[in-house]
Amino acid sequence: MNRLMMAITYMVLPYYWIRAQLIRIFHRDSRIYNELKMYPRHFFGIRGKKVKGIGDTSQTLDTCIYLSNHQSMNDIFIVIDAISKPFRFIAKKELFTNPITGAFMKMSKSYPLDRDDPRQSLLLFKEAIKDTENGHSLLAFPEGTRSHQKDMLDFKDGMFSILRKANVPLVPMYIKDSYDSKQMCYEVYFGEPIPQSIYKSMKGTELSAFVRDKMEALKLQAYSN
Repeated sequence: MNRLMMAITYMVLPYYWIRAQLIRIFHRDSRIYNELKMYPRHFFGIRGKKVKGIGDTSQTLDTCIYLSNHQSMNDIFIVIDAISKPFRFIAKKELFTNPITGAFMKMSKSYPLDRDDPRQSLLLFKEAIKDTENGHSLLAFPEGTRSHQKDMLDFKDGMFSILRKANVPLVPMYIKDSYDSKQMCYEVYFGEPIPQSIYKSMKGTELSAFVRDKMEALKLQAYSN
């Protein structure tokens, strides 16, 4: 079944690629957002899967930075479906050249992170944080790579040294069991937004540990249901 679904995915990729290029060039952000929301509906719909967001209070925020665990390639589509407002990814550059994710990552005006180039990573994070001042919400994966398990990998503390300079709330998230190919409903748990008044005085390592504690609590909630 998985092979059949992947074969279908690759067969229709040219159609989505052409749409993405045209919309990226000729349309406004609102159209881009609607197009992005279509991807998970189609990708999961044909597979009989769905996404369920739990406890999302970020809808009341004008701009924020989402911080999520990362278990599988499906997470890209899962968070697009679960989050009810436009946002941009801070994600590894390989996702921008991947045949499945590349077209819409570029269309979403997200930020390609080169993990082998610390200087480029620093400049990119600063650019992304600056864009929050223009009303663009962000999403980043603090683990930096997929864990393929329910337990989270170590966080990239350097990321938080820059995030602490933001002037928007941070929203912790936890995706449950996306690494499990048999999962038919992906649950996404949202924590309460962390206002900048709380994290501004923290060092990067302190903020990293603070956010991790919030996400660990969400994981506990996810597996206690």
